[in-house]
Amino acid sequence: MKNALTIALAILRRVVGVTLFIIGVLGLLLPILPGWPLIIPAVVLLGRRDKIIRHTHLIVRHALRFMRRSEQTWLRRIGMRLSLEYVRTRRVVVPAIDATERAFARAWFAS
Repeated sequence: MKNALTIALAILRRVVGVTLFIIGVLGLLLPILPGWPLIIPAVVLLGRRDKIIRHTHLIVRHALRFMRRSEQTWLRRIGMRLSLEYVRTRRVVVPAIDATERAFARAWFAS
């Protein structure tokens, strides 16, 4: 019984995490939705080593690198600007993810 409950909770955690991640990415692209408040819990629920999180991070880094190395001046400028914003955002978001993971772990193990 406990094993089935553990599996059900793991599946629910994965589904909720992926859903929050997708909505969060849409929130980054669309001005209507806030993105980061949804991505932070998604990363906590899925885990930092999740394939979706890691592949998305690599895709963003490669796209920014491509833009920075572009021969077209306007694309290179946009790439430089977005790269700076990406670094700034990571400096804010990573500590928030750490704090959320600690709070989640405390709540999870306290029950």
